[in-house]
Amino acid sequence: MDADSWSLPASKTSAVQAYERLKRAISDGDLAPGERLAEARIANRLGVSRTPVREAFARLVKDGLLCPAPRGGVVVVDPRDEFIEIFHLREAIEGCAARLAALRATEGEKAGIMALAEQGKATAPADVQARARLNEAFHLGVAQAAHAPRVAQLISNYQAIFASPLILKSYSLQETGAAKAAHMRIARAIQNGDAEAAESAMRGHLRASGAAAMKAALARLPRGDVAAAMEA
Repeated sequence: MDADSWSLPASKTSAVQAYERLKRAISDGDLAPGERLAEARIANRLGVSRTPVREAFARLVKDGLLCPAPRGGVVVVDPRDEFIEIFHLREAIEGCAARLAALRATEGEKAGIMALAEQGKATAPADVQARARLNEAFHLGVAQAAHAPRVAQLISNYQAIFASPLILKSYSLQETGAAKAAHMRIARAIQNGDAEAAESAMRGHLRASGAAAMKAALARLPRGDVAAAMEA
């Protein structure tokens, strides 16, 4: 990554910008799982003092994207250590969110979810940056439309782990097409107020996308313990 890509705009506080920049770097794979991060080095790269970096580290630890290192600093968490557990939780939580969205979403929220599904469907498979952006917006849109703040917060906490450009790049055309079709099914069910269909479609989608994401992660950085868990 070049130095310019780490520069921060002046429109937000330094702590918020540092948090967002580091979160994106983790999601995109620019900061690799297991990589140790030191306040001074990151502050120098971002062009800020150590205080906002310390605050950003604390938020990312709370999000589960970083963990304290034994000899100081923090380490980028390897999500594959928790993939199986997280995907089971994600299926249950987002299935619940889709069901609630079908029952509680406003007409504007329903239209917004459908628009995001249609944009995703029209996006070229090779444009992984746009796909990742739209995917995150779609899932967070469903979570917000559920009007259940605790559910939305749980979903927001782990969104950066999944469907990053790096992982989406490894999806086959068939897997990409299946994910787009699933988003359309979820959006239609929510639009129609069909809670049962919305939950079923979301759960099926996350089951399939979980398998694809795991395959992509293992192909990139194989780990015997996760591979064994998948075969169990």
